[in-house]
Amino acid sequence: MILATSLATIAWCQSETKPLVGARFDSVKTDFESEINHLPRIRVANSYSSSDVNAALQKTKNATLAPIPPDDKPLRGYVEHTFPAPVDESNEVVKKEEVESRFSLVRELLAKLSRLDSFRLDLTVNTNPSKARFELVPRVGEHLASTTNSRLTNVYRGEYDYYITKAGYKRVHETINFIDRSGSTLQCELQPDASPEEALPCDFK
Repeated sequence: MILATSLATIAWCQSETKPLVGARFDSVKTDFESEINHLPRIRVANSYSSSDVNAALQKTKNATLAPIPPDDKPLRGYVEHTFPAPVDESNEVVKKEEVESRFSLVRELLAKLSRLDSFRLDLTVNTNPSKARFELVPRVGEHLASTTNSRLTNVYRGEYDYYITKAGYKRVHETINFIDRSGSTLQCELQPDASPEEALPCDFK
């Protein structure tokens, strides 16, 4: 009885600590593995039907996009360009190795999404010296701007370029990915124009 209670407590804690957003992609992962496990294989050539493979990829891509809010263009854009391209259907069959390379990319993407704890974050941007102009430009979606030191609220997770400019200091231009990396603060040391040092990327933590 004690063992059963302990196991139940562990299960409850695990369910409570699972990121709510990430949990939305668990069923996509499960369905994807089921889908590819049931793909008919052309055993003689150790190959698959190219149309079957593409159907499985498209179905999984649609299912991956479904939980993401329509307005979350940065994350939707990330999925669109990260998801593997279809195989060439001019050939009726495709080698297992080529198929597996695409399936591995799908698994990697879904693993990242399953770890997300939110679709948005509040981003604090601090620079030394302060009062610099900060611009956050997604690959897809709305361009954001503010003056440091301040906080940008409800920033969609995705891939961005960021720019920091201040008169008398070197311009900072870097990329950042709010999907692969966790954190909520950019800490930046600006380099004077006269400094021999190059502009430094901000520390994201």
